[in-house]
This record gives sequence, C-alpha cells and structure tokens, in this order.
Amino acid sequence: MNTITTVIFDLGRVLMDIDFRAFSRALRLNHRGTGIFSEKKLELLAFKYETGKMSTEEFFASLSTFFGKRFSHRELFEAWNAIVGGEKKDMAPIVARVQQQYRTAILSNTNEAHFKYAALTIPLIQKIPLHFLSYKIGAVKPDPHVYFHVINALNSDPSSLLFIDDIPENISAAQAVGMEGLIFQTPAQLRSELAAILQ
Repeated sequence: MNTITTVIFDLGRVLMDIDFRAFSRALRLNHRGTGIFSEKKLELLAFKYETGKMSTEEFFASLSTFFGKRFSHRELFEAWNAIVGGEKKDMAPIVARVQQQYRTAILSNTNEAHFKYAALTIPLIQKIPLHFLSYKIGAVKPDPHVYFHVINALNSDPSSLLFIDDIPENISAAQAVGMEGLIFQTPAQLRSELAAILQ
C-alpha cells in the first residue's frame, strides 16, 4: 500500500444517521388519505434529484404533483429533511484524530436539500473541508465515474486515497479503480482498523 494522504468519509450511516422512513412518518401517509404510495416513482424522483438532473425547485414541485398537491411546500420540505438524522455518535473524535495527519473529504450520494440541511445542523460536517456530492458530480456510487472524479479533483494517485463507506459494493467499486477502502460497521471497528492502516 502506498502512503495514504487523504481519508474520505461517506456521509449517511458513517458521519450521520439517516432514516428514510421519516419522510413517510412526517407526512402521516397512512393517515392522510394519500392513496397508494408508489415508492418506485418516488425513488425515481429522488434519483434524478440526487444525480443533479433535477433542481431543488423542480424536485419539490414534482413531489407536490406526486401527492396531488395535498401538502404545502413547507410540509414537503420539512418531511424530506426529516430523513437527515444527527451526528453519528463517537465519530467526531475519530475524524479529529485523522485530521491531525491527513487531509479529509466527504464523498456521498446525496441531494442539495439534504446536504445543506446536514451542513447546517451537524458540526462534524462543517469540519471536513472537501465535499464530493453526487448531485454535483452527476452520478452516484458505485458508478466508477464518481471515483475517477474524486481522483482527478484531488490530483492524487488512487492508492493514496482511503475511502470509508458502510456499503460493501461502494468500497469494491473504489478498490476497482485503485483506491484503498474500509467498510464501516461501528465507530469502534473503524477506529481499530484505521489504527492498523494509518501508521
């Protein structure tokens, strides 16, 4: 392994908690008479938004239409951001320790509303200076384009980049382009594995 220069963290379930069901709960979809909830159609809208093919304004307008204009823009916006949880416990000291010796970055499949809300409410995100976000890149992990974008933006040898993600497929894709990878399970596990790698 070449010398690691940059440690790149996934966002959801690594640096912060997320709960996709919070959206449905916030809108009380089982109690508001909204009809059949087409998750696949909503997932398609979310994918377009997450890959930058739809602006924030277009996304929420589409959501409003999707639900037959039963909800106000504010209700939809707050319900959407309810998916974003708090800072993941015990991750701040790990990131702080890494930052004593290495450059840090975030690489996340996310959308503009979620990232802006997370950046405002989660102090840890504010402490990591480099952000590689799917809605700006135009693709989502595990698409190889995402990883090549990061490699080129950092102007680095892939083997000098260590990526941490909770989804094995995303780590495999990073390793396929030459990056190093760690699958996140718990903060304690990550701390131990980082100690072994970052010497």
